[in-house]
Amino acid sequence: MMFDYVTILALVVVFSLVQSIFGMGILIFGTPTLLLIGYDFVLTISTLVPASFTISFLQVVSVVHSNKGKVKISRHLYWLCLPSIALGLWMIDAKSLGSWFSYVIGATLIISAIFRISHRLNMWLSQFVQNHLMTYHVIMGFVHGFTNLGGALLAIMAASLHKDKISIRYTVAYYYLAFGAIQIIILATIFRETQVLLSSLPMAAVAGAVYILIGNRLFLRTDNKTYHYGLTIFIIAYGIAVLSMREWSG
Repeated sequence: MMFDYVTILALVVVFSLVQSIFGMGILIFGTPTLLLIGYDFVLTISTLVPASFTISFLQVVSVVHSNKGKVKISRHLYWLCLPSIALGLWMIDAKSLGSWFSYVIGATLIISAIFRISHRLNMWLSQFVQNHLMTYHVIMGFVHGFTNLGGALLAIMAASLHKDKISIRYTVAYYYLAFGAIQIIILATIFRETQVLLSSLPMAAVAGAVYILIGNRLFLRTDNKTYHYGLTIFIIAYGIAVLSMREWSG
């Protein structure tokens, strides 16, 4: 048990650095890793969400305090996306992630990364997301509730709507903060995972420390062009990781 805790803590530290830069990372890479170790889906979320929530909170607060990079958040997040997350999580079977989701999401990520490389295709993708924003929020919410992989669609949306690295990370962090809040409520009230959530608070504190001491400094030192190249690589890596979950989810 202690070995598992130390292993998960080490993973949280590494993925906290990723999330410090891109706004996501702990859930994206932590979910398939813990499933591989042998955790079930609900236990995995309960273990990782507090750490992800902490970093998202700090990122949102830092932008609100500085008032740099703050952008308007779509009301669809509250009225469409969050209820979809709650519904998806409520419907989840702890033994099944829905492997076909892995194929669809992984392929979508890799295709979107290719689109980002081409300016013309990237413009088309941005327009497509904006034209279907309501539907996009519903699908993103349901996917995140049912698979914990809504960050895939969130990364595409944030990069399509904004070009500045601070605005992109703020958007992702704000959404992830809301995602985490609704997940914690459902996990505590419906799945009765309060004890697991509380036992994960020390890891959440470590994640916050990593962000403050190292992660945010790396983000601030990254120029906008490098950030976008890194985001494209990140999306590809995420796509590969999600496709790999086909084998891990059984």
